[in-house]
Amino acid sequence: MALQYRQIDAASLHYLPASAQHPADTFFHFSFANYCNPENVNFGVLRVLNDDDVLPHSGFDKHPHRNMEIVSYVVSGKLTHWDSATDVEDVLQRGHVQTVTAGAGVWHSEMNNYDEHCRFLQIWILPPASGLPVRYENHKFDAADRLNKLLHIVGNPTSQNEAPLYLNQDINFYVSELTDLEARVSFSLKAGRQAYINNFEGAVDIDGVATLEERDALEIVGPAEMTFALAAEEAHFIIIEMEATEPQQ
Repeated sequence: MALQYRQIDAASLHYLPASAQHPADTFFHFSFANYCNPENVNFGVLRVLNDDDVLPHSGFDKHPHRNMEIVSYVVSGKLTHWDSATDVEDVLQRGHVQTVTAGAGVWHSEMNNYDEHCRFLQIWILPPASGLPVRYENHKFDAADRLNKLLHIVGNPTSQNEAPLYLNQDINFYVSELTDLEARVSFSLKAGRQAYINNFEGAVDIDGVATLEERDALEIVGPAEMTFALAAEEAHFIIIEMEATEPQQ
């Protein structure tokens, strides 16, 4: 069976510049907000991947969510999160991760209260059921946890002992930051599984088959054995792995 994948170049992403109504320069990987594309709504249970560069002293003020699972990964700057489930403000920085199961309904905010820009990935996952209990958690990973190796940041009820955070959906998140020219990171995608790979800093080579520049992505259906290596001075990427819904060839 030939390797089945589709590369998405950053130039094809929908870009929305910051404005008075929208506090971030955002690249939309999937149909969202004013970007409406019925042919690009989701990849399996991955519904949203927004690459947000939030302006200083602005952000996404208190707003509601329901029946969605949300993961935020901070790329740079500081993100202040508040939610109605905990009624606590928490500041997340580079490499820190938060998960929210909106379930029956939750209010939250994501604000940049500082003088520098804050860039983060906002990722929405379709839940396995409606009305799930609301839950918020975060984990403040160290840079060494992901440096030149693959870090399992978010698991699911089956794999929750393998990662400090988990969602209810059958999904796994991994990140890696490569800086060593000799470093190699391997990932095995099993049959019946698929993955969305987004490189958001630098450039990464995947088996000499695909090179992902900044904000490029790859949709791939298993089985596949992948090895990641530098294609520039650095590479920082995320793998979102889930049950396959795309047909195999």
